[in-house]
Formats: sequence, C-alpha cells, structure tokens
Amino acid sequence: MATTDFPSYSTSSSAFSSRRFPTWQSEYEAVLLLVKTFGSLHRCVEVAEMAIQIRRAALEHSSNHCGERQAIEEALANLNRIKRETLKFRGAPPVR
Repeated sequence: MATTDFPSYSTSSSAFSSRRFPTWQSEYEAVLLLVKTFGSLHRCVEVAEMAIQIRRAALEHSSNHCGERQAIEEALANLNRIKRETLKFRGAPPVR
C-alpha cells in the first residue's frame, strides 16, 4: 500500500461543525480519510469487492436474501464500471 502524507485534521464533532467551507469540505475530507486508510481508490475498490464476494459466498446456499443478492450484483456492476471508466482497467468486464 502506498503511503502518502496527508494533512492531519481532527474528525471530532466540533471540527465538523466548524468547517470553513461546509458545501464541499466534508466530501473532500471523506476522500482524504479513505485514501489515508486504504492508500488509493484502487485499494478502496479492492476492499469493497472482497467484502462483497465474501458475503456473496456466504449466501450461496441460502434460498433467502433475494434482495441482497440483487444489490450485490448491482454493486459489483458499479465497481466494474468504476474500474473500467475511472481507473481505466482494461480487464474489467463490461456492465450488462
């Protein structure tokens, strides 16, 4: 995982209530937190895919959870779209 130095900032509730630019700053800080935690968008996608695949395998022999199965397929399709369009993965399957 790549390590990158990011500015440190408090995530306490008082820090969130005193943002200078509340219309965009929370989204920006969320990205910084993700990158700091996972290293990159690529890593975030990998972690999400891994969690989804583990849950998909757990549901494999269950006849219930139809709604969750559909949500899993949609989530995987969206992650593939992110890999193909944003991360420029050439091997990402096309969304059906």
